[in-house]
Amino acid sequence: MNLSEIVDRSANDMPDHPALVFEETTITYAELLKTINRLSNALVKAGVQKGDRIVTLLGNRPELVAGYFAAARIGAVAVTLNPLSTVYELTNYLTDCRPAAILCKEDQVSKIESLKDRADYVKIVISTDPVDGAVPFAEIEKTFSGDFKAMDMDPHDPAVIIFTAGLLGKALGATLSHNNLDTNSNLLRDVARRGPETHGLALIPLFHAFGASVNLLGTMKAGGTVYLVERVDFPRLIPWLQKACITYTGLVPMVYYGLLYHPSCKDLDLSGLDIAISGGAPLSMEIYEKFCDRYGIDVYHGYGLTEATPVVSWNNVSVPNKPATVGPPIPDVTIAIHDDDGNPLPVGTQGEVVVQGPNVMLGYFGRPTETQTVIRNGWLYTGDIGFLDEDGYLTLTGLKKDLIITSGFNVYCQEVEEILIRHPQVADVALIGVDDLMRGQVIHALVVPEPGTKPEEREIIRFCKQYLSRYKCPRKVILVSEIVRDAHGKPAGWS
Repeated sequence: MNLSEIVDRSANDMPDHPALVFEETTITYAELLKTINRLSNALVKAGVQKGDRIVTLLGNRPELVAGYFAAARIGAVAVTLNPLSTVYELTNYLTDCRPAAILCKEDQVSKIESLKDRADYVKIVISTDPVDGAVPFAEIEKTFSGDFKAMDMDPHDPAVIIFTAGLLGKALGATLSHNNLDTNSNLLRDVARRGPETHGLALIPLFHAFGASVNLLGTMKAGGTVYLVERVDFPRLIPWLQKACITYTGLVPMVYYGLLYHPSCKDLDLSGLDIAISGGAPLSMEIYEKFCDRYGIDVYHGYGLTEATPVVSWNNVSVPNKPATVGPPIPDVTIAIHDDDGNPLPVGTQGEVVVQGPNVMLGYFGRPTETQTVIRNGWLYTGDIGFLDEDGYLTLTGLKKDLIITSGFNVYCQEVEEILIRHPQVADVALIGVDDLMRGQVIHALVVPEPGTKPEEREIIRFCKQYLSRYKCPRKVILVSEIVRDAHGKPAGWS
């Protein structure tokens, strides 16, 4: 098998059916397959081999989709990175995965060239537009053949690596197999019974496991059309959405909030949308109820994590919707609740959520010890706290891991605190998550100044942004005389 054969099937059965729509451009399945094949040929000619890593530093655009499938097609592994990653973050990611190829926009090339030792492993850099130091996509489209047979892969061969701060609070590459991704992409077709008529909106980032599995692979497995949105700009997005007649999407709570309250959405008609999924962070019941009332459609809450490809459970169209829960497990996945000693707990009892099934990752790339910490006795220990009801629906109640979820992104406190403590005027620091209706939570930093100093809030935030992506940085800095921590090392007395 090969994950990229999702495209082959639709290209063979309905070659002229739209596969992707990006801005004003429509790409059929036959055209997409040719682009993937041309890119596959270019990568092989550059010396990229089975098992090599191919980094994508791209937003939701056709070149990312082509790179994603081309990597699988030649037996390589796609490493999907946030295109807004800082040089500091990229240095860590690339040192870990040592990619043979990098696909990016032209404005990223200078950032890549600043990375030390890249020439030791990078064989080709491909950019969306012409720029010194990279091969433009247009040249590949003109130069290489549109024929390439997908390499036959073992289902458990790696296909994608997604860097996450992991369940352990530091950046690790969750490695997902062809089988992980193939089975997780079945939900729209097999559970919701949707097909080529689907117009799927890919608005949340495809470098995120949720975006890739739910909005890209799920829609394409059903033979539908993926509408790619590179940047959320409601005044431009809304007329385009009306024209697109979207029928299916997975979104994070912040977007549902925007669809309710942004002035551009005042006259928005979403009557064609019959499957709306919320994931990535808790959706408040207030926003859920207002959205359902305003648009006359239901929203199905789901739950997942990168290490589970990501979908674990889902309130879906084939079962009663319990919106205060995140639904029952998806097919072939088992959820249990364990105590701190790894013993199963009965229905209704709160404990750590653990998962078994074909969605569980192969492990963290190059990190066997860390993998064994989170996958034990055949179970993935998620670090999330919850309970199962008598119908098998999961309710999440808290976090065992030191994590803040903001705008659908996981921010691990340790990663940010390790940067902030480097500031010369910071003696001690701790992050807290503050509830926010739109973003779920926002990050505040408690800072103990070095004796004799009074650091400025803007300076500390600016310092953090030099090293970390913007969404990881605190929105507010609170100066305190000391930080009292509880038995788990978390700041006490703040909620």
